[in-house]
Amino acid sequence: MELITVSRKGGMAFDVSVGRHHLTCDMAPEDGGAGAGLSPVEMFAGSLGACIAMMVQCYCETCGCDGDVGVSLALELLPKPKRIGAVVVDVELPRGVSEDRRDAIRRVVRECVIHETLRHPPDVDVEILTDSELRPDPEPVGAGTLELRRN
Repeated sequence: MELITVSRKGGMAFDVSVGRHHLTCDMAPEDGGAGAGLSPVEMFAGSLGACIAMMVQCYCETCGCDGDVGVSLALELLPKPKRIGAVVVDVELPRGVSEDRRDAIRRVVRECVIHETLRHPPDVDVEILTDSELRPDPEPVGAGTLELRRN
């Protein structure tokens, strides 16, 4: 996968870049931001929703069901530690998807990479670096590795 970089735009707004794609992430005004983009929690949930929608859309098209898939999500935030405690996902299917396909669609939903990641959390290795320790254009070392090239 391409390297994902996050850099400050101003205030609490950050630019998230992957290759040629960019999006803005910001906090809501009540949380100290300007609301110029999705919050990190909204991006997280949106990633889950988009992953599910894409997987189900592919399944429906493979089965010859025309129409658009839609996904709606509701989150429950828990305190101490502040985190997402529950996610409710509603998947809206195109007309014509038969009832007997629902179990297969549930399996497709569970196979979404983001859903599988939530079921089997990855190790998250955080390293704190100063400007002098970073290269101008860090690149992933290779497929399947988690290291970045450093000086």
